[in-house]
Amino acid sequence: IQKKFTKEAIKEFEKRLTKYCKIELRTDKNADKGIKDKDYLIKISKRGKLISSERLAEQIETLRNSGRSCIAVVFDEGYPVKEADLILSISNMDIDRELMLMILYEQIYRSYRIINNAPYHK
Repeated sequence: IQKKFTKEAIKEFEKRLTKYCKIELRTDKNADKGIKDKDYLIKISKRGKLISSERLAEQIETLRNSGRSCIAVVFDEGYPVKEADLILSISNMDIDRELMLMILYEQIYRSYRIINNAPYHK
């Protein structure tokens, strides 16, 4: 992460997410080595599925209820990983990787707000 505003945004969402989950950003090329077989692996790819915030919240809630509460997220480009449980697209457009990361963190936070019926401005 190079941009200051990206670092600050990620730090803010990590702080907000502490009441809901543990989240860890790994940026090394061997990030997949920390992924366990029981982890739910989401791969972010332009070729993935576009889903709504509500659908992502349902997916996270289903995982939480099934005992698969550890979610690993990797970006498709340049990071070969094992088969993903969900291939997700943030957008069909080309988006800066750091901006995509901020969007992902915001959507995870939004998902937990939806799951807990907590207000979140739109």
